[in-house]
Amino acid sequence: MIVAILGAGPAGMSCANACLSFGLSPVVIERTAHLGGAQRSNFHPNLWLLGFPGESGEAMTQRLAEHYRALPVTTYYTTQVNQVSRNATEFSLILSGLDAPLAAAAIVLATGTRPRATPELERLAETCPRILIGPLSHAIRDHIRNARVLILGGGDNALDHALFLAELGNQAWVCTRGALSARKPFIEDCQLREEIELRANCPQPRLGCAVDHVVATWPGHQSRFDWVLVMYGYLPNTDVLDAFDPAIRPALTGTGYLHVDAWQRSSVARVYAAGDVTDSPQPSVPTAMAQGLTAARAAERDLAGGGAI
Repeated sequence: MIVAILGAGPAGMSCANACLSFGLSPVVIERTAHLGGAQRSNFHPNLWLLGFPGESGEAMTQRLAEHYRALPVTTYYTTQVNQVSRNATEFSLILSGLDAPLAAAAIVLATGTRPRATPELERLAETCPRILIGPLSHAIRDHIRNARVLILGGGDNALDHALFLAELGNQAWVCTRGALSARKPFIEDCQLREEIELRANCPQPRLGCAVDHVVATWPGHQSRFDWVLVMYGYLPNTDVLDAFDPAIRPALTGTGYLHVDAWQRSSVARVYAAGDVTDSPQPSVPTAMAQGLTAARAAERDLAGGGAI
């Protein structure tokens, strides 16, 4: 039985591997040209994967992808899901670049997340290379040195990057619209560094981009920065649900993530979700991989029961 897996990050690759073990036929649909999802660009050490201390997300992706490519799994790259419908026994997925619909007994959504930003910041970042949205930019690792950096956001990612940049000789100003939401150790470590200034209840500034700097303007105050990092957290990649017929569109949580039970089952029978697109209490690579395994096991159990969807 075919299981269509949407997304080839850690959750999707893990699910495909597990499907093979459970006698299912996984077909993975990835809208980019690469395996690994967001982790493919993550140069930071992966803190949560026991047994691989200090390994970066990039290195981990290479290791997982090498294993995955050796599996007998059909993978469609640079492929969009244009429509999903179902009849009494199976789902039908119309995919870009394929002449015929893909028939599948089950679907696993493993589409992950993307960095959050306002529409204004997203538009500005498209034309201003000194405004970086999210933590997974090689410019942060390779190019920001002895610079003045404005970091928008007050969570773990924002303060972790302030500490990272301070170690590289940079001055970091952290501006968050409310109270700091980062874990206490991050806040305390930042408070000990003279290179870092934390500004709570700081409104989002108006930004103007020049060739070699960004001007940030607040009411009655203006400052020039070499770089601006937008660290507003993440949004789940649930836009693929627009392709689902309304009757089989899974329910979301109040925060926009896919709602699943302990078996990764969504509100629609034989539609599952795994990884960061779900409202996991601790998003991480090992969590995503475990959820991919669980979704495969749930699909195997549910499909063995037979009957209509």
